[in-house]
Amino acid sequence: MAKIRVAVIMGGMSSEHDVSVKSGTKIADALNPTGYDVLRIIIEQDGRWVFPDGKSLPLHEALCVLAAYKVDCVFPALHGPFGEDGRIQGLLDLLQLPYVGSGCAASALAMDKIRSKALVHAAGIRVPADYVVHASDWYSHPTDILEQIETKLGFPCVAKSPCQGSSLGMGIAHDSDELDHLIVSLLELDCVVLVEQFIRGTEVTCAVLDVTADAPPRALPVTEIVPVTSTFFDYHAKYTPGACQEITPARISPEATHRVQRTAVRVHRLIGCTGFSRSDMILEQDEPVWIEINTIPGMTDTSLFPQAAAKAGISYEQLVDALVQDALRRGHALHMTK
Repeated sequence: MAKIRVAVIMGGMSSEHDVSVKSGTKIADALNPTGYDVLRIIIEQDGRWVFPDGKSLPLHEALCVLAAYKVDCVFPALHGPFGEDGRIQGLLDLLQLPYVGSGCAASALAMDKIRSKALVHAAGIRVPADYVVHASDWYSHPTDILEQIETKLGFPCVAKSPCQGSSLGMGIAHDSDELDHLIVSLLELDCVVLVEQFIRGTEVTCAVLDVTADAPPRALPVTEIVPVTSTFFDYHAKYTPGACQEITPARISPEATHRVQRTAVRVHRLIGCTGFSRSDMILEQDEPVWIEINTIPGMTDTSLFPQAAAKAGISYEQLVDALVQDALRRGHALHMTK
C-alpha cells in the first residue's frame, strides 16, 4: 500500500513560534515511516514557508509547492495567531486539504477569549466575571475604567490579551498602578484587553479526544497544575522542565473530576471542536470555573495533552496516528457529500 503523505506545518508568525517547532518536530518524528511519508514545513515569523529542501518561499509560491507534493493530510502544529485562530484552517479548506483538528469557525471562536467566554457563559457554565477594555475608551478616560474594574472585580485581577496563547500577553495585577501598567503594555499587542476576576482554587486542565465517528468526544484524565516558581501557569511554567508539577490524575474528588470532564466535553461541543481540544479551569470548592479552550494543544515533551493521553493508555504514536486518521476520515466524508 502507498504511504500516506502528511505535511506537518510548524513554526508560524506568532510569539509561540519556537514552541510550535518543538510540537511539530515531535509529531513528525512520531508518524511511523512504514505507513507515513512526512513533509516537514516551517513557517518563519516573517511568513515565509521553508520546505525540507531548504527553499524559503512567500505564501503564494509556497502553496504551489505544497500542491506539487500532493499531500493527503495536513497536521497544523501551529499555536497562537495565524495558526490556531482559523486562518490556516480556512486556507486549507479552500485548498480542499484534510487537516487535523478543529475547523475554521471553531478555531476562530476558541481563540477569541471574549466571545468564547460569552458563548460558554450563555450555556450556563460558570466563567470568571470580567471587564473588557477597549483602546479608544482607555485613552479617553483610564482613571474611570480603573475605578470601574476595582468596583466590579476587585484585586488581584487577571489581565490578558484576548487572542494570545500559551499564557503570553497575560499578567496579574494587585492594585490600580499594576493594572494601569499591565493594560498599557497589553494594548500594544491588540486594541482590546480582557480583565478577569481572580479565582482562587486548584488549577486543572482536561483534554478531550474526539476521533471516532460513532462515539462521543472522550474526556481524558484531569491534570492538576502546580507552578513551582511562577505565580500562575505562565509560559515559563508551561515549557520549562521542572518549573511546574503536572499531576495526572488530579488530586481532586471523583465528583469534581466528573464535573471537570463533563464541562470540557460540553465546551468542546459548544465551540464546535473536532479532533482534540484542552480546556483550562480553576476548581473553587470543587466547582469548575472555565477559563479557556485550546484547539491545538501543545504536543512537546512537557505538554499536557500527551501526558493525559498516556495516563489513559494511549501512547504518543497512537495519539498522533488517531488524529491523522480522523482528519482523513472527515476529509473523505466531506468530499463524499459534494
